[in-house]
Order: sequence, then C-alpha cells, then structure tokens
Amino acid sequence: MNIEQLKHIVKIAHTGSMSLASNELHVTQSALSQSVSRLEKELGLIIFKRSKAGAAATPEGKKVIAKALKALQAIDEMEKLAEHEQHIGNSELDIATFPGLMPIMVKMLAALKKEYPLLRINIEENVSTAIVKDIRAGRIGLGLVAMYEDEVEQAAGVMFDPIVQGKLVVCANRNSRAAKNKTIHPKDLCNYNLVLYHDKFVEDFVADLTLEYGELPILFTTNNAEAIRTSLHEDFAITIGHDFSFKGQHEYLAEGLSLVEIAPFPQRKMVVGWIKTYKKQMSLLYEHCIQKFKHELDNVRI
Repeated sequence: MNIEQLKHIVKIAHTGSMSLASNELHVTQSALSQSVSRLEKELGLIIFKRSKAGAAATPEGKKVIAKALKALQAIDEMEKLAEHEQHIGNSELDIATFPGLMPIMVKMLAALKKEYPLLRINIEENVSTAIVKDIRAGRIGLGLVAMYEDEVEQAAGVMFDPIVQGKLVVCANRNSRAAKNKTIHPKDLCNYNLVLYHDKFVEDFVADLTLEYGELPILFTTNNAEAIRTSLHEDFAITIGHDFSFKGQHEYLAEGLSLVEIAPFPQRKMVVGWIKTYKKQMSLLYEHCIQKFKHELDNVRI
C-alpha cells in the first residue's frame, strides 16, 4: 500500500469512473486498474464494483475510501507543517513595538528563537505612528501599536488585529501626592512636573488639557524610557502614558510606581493591536508570534 494508491481510489470514488479518474490523474487506465487491483488483493476485499456504467464503491470499499481520504488529509497537513517549519527556520523577522512592552516582547522572541534557532530576528522600539509608516514602507513586517479607534479603518495597505481598548493614565511614584487616590482631576495635573514620552497620543492629550486648563509644567519630553523611569523613581515628576504599556510590565509597577486614572476628562477612544503586512508567506510566522506574545502577556499582566 502506498500514497499513490490511496489517491487513486479517492479520485475514482470522486469521479465515479476509471476513465475520468485516469485522465485527471494523468495515468493510463490500465495502470490505474492495476493499482486498484493490487490494493484490493493486499486488503483482501473489493473496493469498486466495475461496470460499463463506471466504478461504484462497495460497502466495504466506502469504508476504505473514507479512511484513505482522512489519511491523505493528514499527509497534506504534515507536508504543509514541514514546509512551514522549513520556511520559518530560514526566515527573517522584523518586528517593532511602541514603548513600554519591550520586556514582554523580548521574552516572546527568546521563546521563539528556542523553537527556530535559525530564525533571524530584528526588533526595535518606536512610536506607533512611525511603526505604521515602516510597515507600509516594507521596512518591518509586524508591529504592536496603538491607534485611534476611528482611524483603524483608514489604515490602508496593512492588516490590523485589535487586542484591547486603551487609554492614557498617570504613572507616579507611590509616595507622590498624585498617587494618593485612584483618580486625579485633570486640572490638578498643573500641580506636578511632568516628564513625557514623544508620542502622538500623549501630545494630542496634553494639547487638549492645555486648551481646557492652561499650560502644564513639563520638566522635559524625551524618547528615552529610562529617563522617564528615573524621574518617577526619584519622584522628580509624574508621567502620562498608555495604560497597556504600564500594565504589560509587572516589574515596572512593582518598583514603587502606581497608575492613576485621569477623570473626569473625555478621551478619544484608542485601541491597541498588531499591525502587519499582507505577505502570505509570513502570515503563519506572524500568527505564531502573536500567540506567543499573548502567552507571555498573560503571565505578567496585573
């Protein structure tokens, strides 16, 4: 018994004819008939009842054909898996994340590298708007970003898979007066120095606050997360950032920092999710990354 024989009997059952099956399989009718006869002899039963009208499966033959079909489907899945594994092993993964989630991303990529030692990985941290531009330009293939909910449908040329809705919150040293309550009124932010990351969403939010309550006392803005962390630990200032970024880092909040809701103040709805290209040959790798990231995030989320 071999794979070709299984393909032969499935095709005959599908067409109901030795002649039609031989044409579609590109083998002679004689060779096809001999293949089936050898299989019938090996199994000790008749698979097809042949006549001038065609070939009809016997009751026993129908059971054999059903098993053959399952076997061929399993073989096809095995071949696709092998092709997928081989492709991933020789691929290059370019991935990016918006600030705050690099620790989880690193854990995910380390686990991925153990599975695929030959996989070449490039990772970077950037603001969401820059990641979207890089995806569209083909410089990276997969990115974790935040987007305004009403702009998701306008993300032409890319695919966006949402994870969770997000919002901006205050992060402060637990000894700060700003962290004494679960919420802080937006007008009270004027009483604290702020250190802010260069981020479109933070900039938009601060602009809205400024229009409503006046200029905020900004100590500095930066693209260096460590500079912000140092300012918070030393209680020099508070910051405003994405809740998902902070909550994705259990260690970050365990280091004496607290999250505080900003209320009452309406925020433009945001959503956090994966943005990727339409490259079909990379889709399985991307999905694998996304699932591994979810696993790592579930392990540390608070």
